[in-house]
Amino acid sequence: MELLTFLKEQTIDGFLPLKANYEAIKRISCTFQETEKMALQNGITPLRYKRNQKTISIEEQYTLFQATVLIVGCGGLGGFVAEILTRIGVGNLILCDGDVFEEHNMNRQNFSSPKTLGRLKAEVLKEKLEEINPAVHIETMTRFFEPQTDAHLIQEVDVIVDALDNPDLKCLLAKLCYEQQKPFVHGAIAGYYSQFSTSSLLEPLYAQKGDGVEKKVGNPSFTVCFAASIQSTEVVKLLLGKPHLQTPLMGDLWEYELISL
Repeated sequence: MELLTFLKEQTIDGFLPLKANYEAIKRISCTFQETEKMALQNGITPLRYKRNQKTISIEEQYTLFQATVLIVGCGGLGGFVAEILTRIGVGNLILCDGDVFEEHNMNRQNFSSPKTLGRLKAEVLKEKLEEINPAVHIETMTRFFEPQTDAHLIQEVDVIVDALDNPDLKCLLAKLCYEQQKPFVHGAIAGYYSQFSTSSLLEPLYAQKGDGVEKKVGNPSFTVCFAASIQSTEVVKLLLGKPHLQTPLMGDLWEYELISL
């Protein structure tokens, strides 16, 4: 049976339920990604994206499905950004991090738990994200980003997300993206505060050298989630060609303010 015909027969009120994907895989020997691609190409919305509608059109959903995002750092910010993008329907993620989960990560880092301690963060994220959305294609780089050897990745993706905790490396990654004219979404947190910028150099934000401020004031979970939400919104806007952040912002969760930097 032709895949499209089968999918059309399985739709309920215009939506394709998850069980239809699995049935298609058994009957037609296709992959989950192929069923989702066929559905979106033909205006059929997978049921899990029902609540995206009105905000994201079916055409935009297909654009997200085709997109590739590189997330450099899979700790606090990176873990939550990766889950948000997976749930909203970004189809391809490259996760880069050579670190493993440790006990002090458990207050804020997505998917860190007693069961994942000692495991590579990128591999844990891949496993958990594929459970959330079987249509997502995830590549892992279980090493730290090396500008000299990994710069080619920048040209291979649509958006790069900075989820690093090293200010010097953040600035270098931003510079590489700026030089290659690739969309770059920066984020950082410290205590009740966070900062963001899109496709801009970061030296003005890190004029003072040394470790990030978060080493001094801590990394509470609520600031991580807030910052990751802003970063994820910027990624989606960039992928869909929507208006996005033009100047750096600071988020102040103590006073509940967004301040231009």
